[in-house]
Amino acid sequence: MACVLVHIEATGDQPSAAALSALGDARRIATSLGAAVYAAVVVPGAPPTTRAGRANARAQTPRPGPATSTGLDDETTDRLVAALGRAGADKVVLIVSGSDGPAIWSSTGPALAAACDHLHPALILFPATPAAGDIAPRLAARLGAAFAAHAVVELGPRGEVVFSRSVYGGGYRRRLALDDLDRPVVVTLPIGHALARGGDDAELLIFDLGADRDRRVLAIAVATPAPAPPLRDARVIVAGGAGVAAANWPLLERLAAALGGSVAGTRAACERGFISSDREVGLGAQYVAPVLYVACGASGSAGHLGAISPDAEIVAIDRDPDAPIFRAASYGLVGAIEDIVPTLLAALERR
Repeated sequence: MACVLVHIEATGDQPSAAALSALGDARRIATSLGAAVYAAVVVPGAPPTTRAGRANARAQTPRPGPATSTGLDDETTDRLVAALGRAGADKVVLIVSGSDGPAIWSSTGPALAAACDHLHPALILFPATPAAGDIAPRLAARLGAAFAAHAVVELGPRGEVVFSRSVYGGGYRRRLALDDLDRPVVVTLPIGHALARGGDDAELLIFDLGADRDRRVLAIAVATPAPAPPLRDARVIVAGGAGVAAANWPLLERLAAALGGSVAGTRAACERGFISSDREVGLGAQYVAPVLYVACGASGSAGHLGAISPDAEIVAIDRDPDAPIFRAASYGLVGAIEDIVPTLLAALERR
């Protein structure tokens, strides 16, 4: 195998928690296959504008040039490389994109695809984030690669790498063995898995391959993020569904505060205006990987449960004892939200 490449979303010298989770999976896969792990970070910069400049721009250097070449100064670059090396990367690739926009295909994809053409990775991994939902399938199409969305990494009976994902509304699982394919594979992975441990001596490569952003897409506004922490980083989530009345949502907020967690909602709750759409958990919204997930008044649809990490401990609260959520929950409480949640809050206060 040539290499395993992981797309890393980073702010300055800080890789995201979701990216480090995917890097941990990459390290374990690469170790079993005897392959190298490349952590690819797309950074803003100014690519050459002339054909001659582009031909000379391809570079693999041990250190970055001036700060304007990658948008990162030497100190920031050193810290980023060290962080990714400790998380399992053998090589860190800074890919100059020519754009500092959000991580979507138009700003990130062309540069990432150009780097893949140069490195020829056999496996390309993304954490299952909103950015990956836009970039990963387009990258697979651009490379002529196979694509598996939100797949769990497993080992087959012969030690081969297998990607398993739910299909047909969660009723079945499809397994895709890496050895059975004769083309690269692009995979988005659930977040929240254990991190890997590596050294801090990862090799630094800088690629400026002259890949411009897609000029057909124009950013006209940037939404102000909610004051609450991102759901993808939350260790405790209290989620409300259609079974929670509007008057009872403050109870969920109090429970989340008592547990040190964040509040989320299902699609039905967001559509009814109980909570903003950026707090929706679902296959069409965002994936989460908390340690504890408290589902209140959520029936347990496949679209909702499919966006929760299989490692999460689910506690379900619902007045319907036959709700599907109880089949996925580790603990179930049958009753009304307005009766059960105050009791839980009183117990937490006593502790």
